[in-house]
Amino acid sequence: MNEMLVESIKAAPEKPGVYIWKGVEGRALYIGKAENLRSRLKNYLNPQDTKTSRLVDASDRLEIIITNSDSEALILEDALVKQNQPRYNVRLRDDKRYPYIRVSVGEKYPRIDVVRRVEEDGNRYFGPYTDAGAVRRIVRLVGEIFGICKCGKDHTKMKRPCLNHSLGLCAGPHVITGETEYRRRVDGACMFLRGDYDSIRKELINEIHIRSRKLEFEKAHELKKKVDALDSLSVRQDISSPKLGNLDILGYGFIDGAAGICQMKVRNGKAVTVLNHKLQGEYSGESGKSLNAFIKQHYTTSDLTPDEIISSVEPSDRQLIEEYLSEKFARKIKLKVCRRGQKLRLAKLCIKNCIHSLKQEDIEKKSPNPLEVLASAFRLPRIPKRIEGYDISNLGGKNTVGSMVVYTEGRKDKRQYRLFKLECSGQDDTGNLAEVVRRRFSHLEWPTPDIVLLDGGRGQLNACMKYMPEGVAVLALAKKQEEIHHPQRKTPIVLGVDNPGLKLLMQVRDEAHRFAKGLHKKRRSNDFLLTQS
Repeated sequence: MNEMLVESIKAAPEKPGVYIWKGVEGRALYIGKAENLRSRLKNYLNPQDTKTSRLVDASDRLEIIITNSDSEALILEDALVKQNQPRYNVRLRDDKRYPYIRVSVGEKYPRIDVVRRVEEDGNRYFGPYTDAGAVRRIVRLVGEIFGICKCGKDHTKMKRPCLNHSLGLCAGPHVITGETEYRRRVDGACMFLRGDYDSIRKELINEIHIRSRKLEFEKAHELKKKVDALDSLSVRQDISSPKLGNLDILGYGFIDGAAGICQMKVRNGKAVTVLNHKLQGEYSGESGKSLNAFIKQHYTTSDLTPDEIISSVEPSDRQLIEEYLSEKFARKIKLKVCRRGQKLRLAKLCIKNCIHSLKQEDIEKKSPNPLEVLASAFRLPRIPKRIEGYDISNLGGKNTVGSMVVYTEGRKDKRQYRLFKLECSGQDDTGNLAEVVRRRFSHLEWPTPDIVLLDGGRGQLNACMKYMPEGVAVLALAKKQEEIHHPQRKTPIVLGVDNPGLKLLMQVRDEAHRFAKGLHKKRRSNDFLLTQS
């Protein structure tokens, strides 16, 4: 673990919140939550399992979002995982896609089921969910409360209710309930799955009173059990409340001469994104002027401006900006300063996160640039701008493909990725890699890289050198000990496991492997389909 991550963990507050491990390119690798962030993160200093070790080795920075409670952290963690879908969250839980709940509103008698893929078929999808067990509980609860069937049978052809009806999990749409009443139940189920618990609860309470007045106490008791089931699922928290609607909350922070704004986006009553913006240049330490400039620059160019923007302090031109935004988007947009209640608590939360982000950025400034580290380690004439990574993928010598991935200034540049199909037999990965390199450098119109990284060892390096143009640094990275082979060094170079330059090279190599493997699987599938036809 590099020193910057260690310092980030030491600086973590002893408060509840969410932590995000991020890779070199800034993508979230793993999102977790903790009741005590510092205590939880200290466990990563000495990982006890292989998966956690791999996560820490792949991480370049740590981001923290403070919440008011552990429950809020749980809700925010779930929302952020759905939003970002970090690969380590998926791998630690399930290597498949996240499950969604589907309501087949396109059918005469809609059903509810669990799927792993969203289709553009006119049906309603809710999710994704990170916990398959929770999805099953929700589907069962929807059956208990609304009677939406999940058996998959065609109810238009049924002469009697299905088994789920006798279990109290289906309203028997065709035989007993009727299409109109069943559709009303489906609408209620969709409201429930959107998180609108309050409206459904009010309807159920009202129905209980009606049944009680009619002395139908058994039915009233069944409805009461549904209310209890609903209450068990809908824990109210500041960070998730239907009453919040769609709005943005801005918290201004200033520390040690640095200013920033934390932006919390709330959609359908749930916090879906928390973004930290560093304020530079003309921004001063005056909160009103800073918010004024941020709102004008950020929201006047966005098509996703919400109906309401809440800030911790009043922008200096609040009324003028409000009028401008309302005119620009042809709808009323309000700028408000929170004074009390739930929105004030969320604004204070944004301020906490803003200040923590500013402290974190100060830590990161002291961390070495991986490109500068590579330039120094391999005595390059300049800091490398373009790195190309190469790999080969095949199975039993068939459907062989080669990949070229490109990193520009340390970040993925997917528009410049290339794949090479190799019509050859046998498992000569060294020869295949050399062929890919030969074909790549026959394209004189392509930009010349500063570093070429090969997946392999001395053999792969020697085989490819004759195709390399002058002035290009060529390296081969062996997986076993993460040894780096250089054409001018007889022995491999070993950088420390925490070396930021090595971590970038490992990322390039792994990305080349992933890219090659993806095309290889596609070619293999196509061959299988051809043999079956």
